[in-house]
Amino acid sequence: MKSLVFKTAWQIASNFGTFAEALKHAWELIKLKFAMMKGVVEFSYRKVDGSIRTAVGTLQMPHVNYEYKGKPSTNKTLAYYDLEQGAFRCFKIENLIY
Repeated sequence: MKSLVFKTAWQIASNFGTFAEALKHAWELIKLKFAMMKGVVEFSYRKVDGSIRTAVGTLQMPHVNYEYKGKPSTNKTLAYYDLEQGAFRCFKIENLIY
């Protein structure tokens, strides 16, 4: 798990002032992902247009009512199933708000 955190931190390090800030952000991102795998989580992130979005999402399969369409994901975004919208959504990993 530590290697995943450090890999994520190096990906986003250029968006933060120091590597320590990027590492803290990466830990928060990984904790969010694991929490969504266990159940429903409320979290916030900054959208591309600059507005703040509060979402209720999960990665737990019993909650997901969606047919896989084969679109590949990227390691620069975090995809989640939005329970309010009933569809998958994603956000840039550096835009997560704790």
